[in-house]
Amino acid sequence: MGSERTASRRIAVSICLGLGLAATVVVVIWLVVDHATGDSVASHVHELYAPYGEVPDPLVPWLFLYSVFGLAIVGWAVALVGTWRNARWARWWSTACFVIGSALLIFGAVVSEHDTPILPLPWRIVSIALAAFGAITLAIAWLPTTDRIEE
Repeated sequence: MGSERTASRRIAVSICLGLGLAATVVVVIWLVVDHATGDSVASHVHELYAPYGEVPDPLVPWLFLYSVFGLAIVGWAVALVGTWRNARWARWWSTACFVIGSALLIFGAVVSEHDTPILPLPWRIVSIALAAFGAITLAIAWLPTTDRIEE
């Protein structure tokens, strides 16, 4: 009778957390490049508020995006280290980060004023995609362990 080794939950969660961390780092790099070159958020804010009078400072949406994605990097990284160390708190940390982070990401994606979303479409798509990826990671984190399958 032989045994077949399968990937453990810890390895699967580590892969998901690593991918989430890498994706968020790429998003932050894109955020910095967009802010420095195209400034899509400022353009969107101007288009949104110009017909109604005074245009507010577009720094607020930028700060929101930088804060949420920056905290996401910290959340992914801490969860990844906790998972590597097989810490008992790692799943709970991931759960808390998912709930708080996804709430902020989805809020940013759906909030609108004058029947127009506050954020441009690409940033809304990225926000929802990261929230969805967090949900997948969280589901994998809470799956039962499958270290070995005996034959």
